[in-house]
Amino acid sequence: MSSEEVLVVSRERLFVHGPFHGLCREGLQDYLQAIQAHGEFRRRDLVEDDPSYKQIIPYLVVHRNREIFLFRRLDQGDEARLVGRYSIGVGGHINREDVEGSEDVILAGLRRELLEELHIEGEWRADLLGVLNDDTEPVGQVHFGLVYFIDVGDARVSVREVDRLEGEFVAVEMLERYREGMESWSRLILERVDLRNMER
Repeated sequence: MSSEEVLVVSRERLFVHGPFHGLCREGLQDYLQAIQAHGEFRRRDLVEDDPSYKQIIPYLVVHRNREIFLFRRLDQGDEARLVGRYSIGVGGHINREDVEGSEDVILAGLRRELLEELHIEGEWRADLLGVLNDDTEPVGQVHFGLVYFIDVGDARVSVREVDRLEGEFVAVEMLERYREGMESWSRLILERVDLRNMER
């Protein structure tokens, strides 16, 4: 982790409309512009426990008709604080080496994260659903989510790194039974978004 450089934005530059908790769906372009204008790459080990910087995380909710791809982190995962939790999204840091030279580092980071984690046999489309912040627990204090809804149509989807993650499509009506076991970001999204109305 020490040599990995990830995209961060200082808290004071990022919260253009003041601090908030949960999923925010207003002023999204302002947050994207703040990240583009003030984002910088810093060593992850130096910011991992520094809440004055927010690490930018594309968080991808994969959707197929009336189903959501439900993930579960396994013991071999690299984020010990989230092992065993369910999630309706998959996310990761935007690393300098993966996006350097890209015109839009956010979209480049999104694409890399999605295709690194999943096999998608078909076309897909990404739409920004909101931005997410949770300062109530250590993981959330140093991360800021860009929540994208990934519409894969009728494509077949499967997890690539099966030693770290498992996942399958679940009917949106069934998600409630997993809520108590979900990581906080997934619960916060479900509080604000009715996924039953997010059809293709």
